[in-house]
Amino acid sequence: MPKTVNLSRVKTAPRQKRAKKAVSIMRESFSEDVKVSHELNEQIWSKGMQNPPTKITVENEDGILYPREMPETAHEQETTGSSETDEESGSTDYDDIVSGTIDEAKESTEELEDPDFEALINAEASNKDRKTLKEWFEAQK
Repeated sequence: MPKTVNLSRVKTAPRQKRAKKAVSIMRESFSEDVKVSHELNEQIWSKGMQNPPTKITVENEDGILYPREMPETAHEQETTGSSETDEESGSTDYDDIVSGTIDEAKESTEELEDPDFEALINAEASNKDRKTLKEWFEAQK
């Protein structure tokens, strides 16, 4: 049965000991002796020792804690589904292109065969509205 463990108390520990404190809090939240799996340890340390996550959902299987497999989010499903349909139909989701950094948006645009720069400008205006990227799209017309 999955259990969400609140790790916000790690902020009371010194910065260099927060990930270790998160593991201790994780173990304390269970009444029995448990071990932390390698996958869970990787998830705790994923952002470094100073910035562990504030909540983790875990499953206890035979005294070993594993991170709960999260279902795909709607955004991941859209991205996965749209990439297949984009290749088949030839349409492009310009919101995905402009959602990243400016360099990523430029690279993605250059990879397109025949980009619609007006649609890219409109997508950027409704997304992050970065002047630099809109000016680059205008120059590429």
